[in-house]
Amino acid sequence: MKASVAIVGGGVQGLMLAYCLAERGLKDVHVFDAGYWQGGASGRNGTMVRGGFSSPEWTRFFGHSHRLWLGLSSRLGHNVMFTRRGYAILAESDRTAAVLEESLSVNRECGVASRRLPPDEMRARLPLVRHERVKGAMIFDDGGVVPHHAFMKALLAACREKRIAVQYGAAVTGIERSGDRAAGLWLGDRLVAADAVVIAAGGFSPAVAQLAGVELEGRPWRLEACAIEPLRATLGPALALLDRTVYVQQTGRGEIVGGCEVAGDQRGLTLASDVPVMAHYARHLVEMLPALAPLRILRQWAGIIHASADFAPLLGPHPDLRDLWISAGWSYGIMGAPAAGDLLSKAIVTGEIDDRMAPFAVDRKRRNKLIAEGAIVVSD
Repeated sequence: MKASVAIVGGGVQGLMLAYCLAERGLKDVHVFDAGYWQGGASGRNGTMVRGGFSSPEWTRFFGHSHRLWLGLSSRLGHNVMFTRRGYAILAESDRTAAVLEESLSVNRECGVASRRLPPDEMRARLPLVRHERVKGAMIFDDGGVVPHHAFMKALLAACREKRIAVQYGAAVTGIERSGDRAAGLWLGDRLVAADAVVIAAGGFSPAVAQLAGVELEGRPWRLEACAIEPLRATLGPALALLDRTVYVQQTGRGEIVGGCEVAGDQRGLTLASDVPVMAHYARHLVEMLPALAPLRILRQWAGIIHASADFAPLLGPHPDLRDLWISAGWSYGIMGAPAAGDLLSKAIVTGEIDDRMAPFAVDRKRRNKLIAEGAIVVSD
């Protein structure tokens, strides 16, 4: 078997890239995933989308991604169900209020629409929040949520319509090297020769890189989320509580869905949920949204991401092996998928590294070029 590009990983990153490669005219694009459809982080995430952050690097990249989100259903020919209900970020300390002010300035410079959320509007749109605790608030009016199942369904259907070969339950056991380049994949005793290989395997990306004899910085990072029983539509915008590293949104069924970072809660590559994490999240949620206290938790789940040293994506060619490309290190994988697919496919097809992608180079830690970003809802 021969592929123009062989992609390891059939989540949102792998499928979006495959579709973009086909859009750019490549034939024989193949995607291989060891698990089942939506079995990885792409089926276990918070589904929230915004375009701006506090650093120019993140904002230029994710601003581009957000603009692509706005037309993605039409482009794919399938409804991704992106709902532009807004995305609000609240600060409870002077430190995080300053981060929001910095974000507003950077967003303006990068052409991303955001604004301060005034107290009267915050009370109207976020009535459950303890407003007296808020020292600063901003909102992305065009932000919102996208159900992961709708996005994945749309991507898979669009890929198959482009005649992209997508195989689940297909574990890659080796990466073929020919001199100084990646030349294909091994599936057991079967070789898939390829002009280029892409690793987009989420939390397993470092292990896949080792199959090629190269290192990929970062480590698996376990995140948890839960759904609370439904209530009437009360939480309008998607909401991030920056001081608490809590994110939360209300689904169309009325459930409150969200998660929280817990320092030190890393038990390796397990999808088992954890009562202490649930309790930690519940405490923060009730402190800031006390009306939720009587509601029951319906279900809880965990997912595995690949966390880079600065929690920013690792996107581009691997410096130690020609024709090996990386899309990893994602803590905002759904949010960034349209831009990653667009810019990485451009680099693979033309050899040109776009300025919006360049800061996320795979070797930036080695070069002491880590990106400082203060408006992410994740903590070490």
